[in-house]
Amino acid sequence: MEIPRGLKTYMYDQSARKRWVEERLLKVFFRWGFQEIVTPAFEYLATFSEGESGVSTGRVFKFTERGTGKLLALRPDITPQIARTAATLLKDSPKPLRLCYCGNVFRSADPGSGEGQELYQGGIELIGLDSPEADAETIAIAVECIKELGLDGFKIAIGHMEFFRGILSDAKLNDGLQEEIKIRIQKKDVSGLDEVLSRCNIKDEKKERIKKILTLFGGREVIDKGKDIADNPVSQRAIDNLKKVYQMLTVYGVDDSVLIDLGEIRGLGYYTGLVFEGFIKGLGSEICGGGRYDNLLEKYGAKIPATGFAVDINSVIDVLEKEKKGKSDFMIDYIVIDFRDDKKIAQEISHRLRERGYKVARDIIKRGLSDSLKYAENMNIENAIIMGTGDIKEGEAVIRKISTGEEKKIKVEEILCR
Repeated sequence: MEIPRGLKTYMYDQSARKRWVEERLLKVFFRWGFQEIVTPAFEYLATFSEGESGVSTGRVFKFTERGTGKLLALRPDITPQIARTAATLLKDSPKPLRLCYCGNVFRSADPGSGEGQELYQGGIELIGLDSPEADAETIAIAVECIKELGLDGFKIAIGHMEFFRGILSDAKLNDGLQEEIKIRIQKKDVSGLDEVLSRCNIKDEKKERIKKILTLFGGREVIDKGKDIADNPVSQRAIDNLKKVYQMLTVYGVDDSVLIDLGEIRGLGYYTGLVFEGFIKGLGSEICGGGRYDNLLEKYGAKIPATGFAVDINSVIDVLEKEKKGKSDFMIDYIVIDFRDDKKIAQEISHRLRERGYKVARDIIKRGLSDSLKYAENMNIENAIIMGTGDIKEGEAVIRKISTGEEKKIKVEEILCR
């Protein structure tokens, strides 16, 4: 029987690699003083209504609550859940709140799109601070996460939603055209942007200013170039804010990992200020992303500024598998194979080794030695402890390295006392 498209069963080494990624992300989050929060897999649909989650309601898995008839939804995004928690359960807690998480989200995908419908994320939310340093700290943590995962060739591209919004607002375009332009800029689609602008009844000067957004990509100098075309107060304030954040990034020592991209406008609708995405060389999609969302908590009853980001764990696993990195020690250390009727010694050996931190399985099925060794090889078990067969004397055992077949005789007492 097949599972639905867009879902995946993580087997053995894949599962170990996924756990390895999650453990390292949480390790970084904890180092920076964040505390883990676990949110429910589904909530009332209202928590994720479009604009709050930024995910189209058409992509949300919905179902009805028995007894009330209320609409429920599998979470398409964890940030709104944490925003709701911060605005309600943690409303009176001292600020800032430093919250982190690892979990799955669910997003319905079109047939044939190849997109996953269950995605894994690990991220942080820094709630209660509205400052360039808070944004810089968030980016610095993202950089440290990618380094902790051992990924090379990465860059963080930072932009500002208000820079883009200011220029479009100044052009006085209707909402439909603004959305079309936003999509083309998100996709870095030059010809598509030209086509949309050809339908805009605005001065050529304003069209050129919008087209220039796609060229504002590079190092620190891009901030100055952005200032030259920021002909409105909203965009000018955005550039000033971006400059302060970049200065703080130099203090954190991560500016060499950062690029400025004033065409960086994230898709989720709740972002209000600085935004960023992390990319790995050779990977077409982002590996992490986030930004400032100062208005989201107000939807749940508390006007509190916030910023955060999430790492796309699925994409990280893809890169690690391709580069053969991050492979956790998923091997079983020993299998204990005992052909004697009295299994007390076999159980004692297994117990002692487990107490010392080894992963140990006992072969508790009656079969020949060759079948047991074949099983150990297939199950990626490193060593076999064999007793009660062939020329193995009472009180002795053979330790066999499965990968090479190398064997060594040893006293059972030595194993117990190791």
